[in-house]
Amino acid sequence: MRVILPVPAEEQIEIDRRAASVSDTPRRLSRIGPDRITFGDLARFASPRKTAAWLAHSAKVDVRTAERWLAGKHEPPIEMLGTVMFEIMRRFNQRE
Repeated sequence: MRVILPVPAEEQIEIDRRAASVSDTPRRLSRIGPDRITFGDLARFASPRKTAAWLAHSAKVDVRTAERWLAGKHEPPIEMLGTVMFEIMRRFNQRE
């Protein structure tokens, strides 16, 4: 159920209803860099040595499947992205 409380006249705010000018149009977004961060880049950052073996062990799959994920030939399951991000955050918090 929704309740609308009355607002006293002195507290009401007038809405600016001016016409939109040319400067009010949204700008086009530009890309910051030409490169995209791939799953392989994140996985190599999380585990720099033996990345494919680490992914295969984490996902309980064959090493060749993990190598295909790293090469970008196949899309990894979303759970693997969570595993990689968890490992990155775990290592980041261990820096101190």
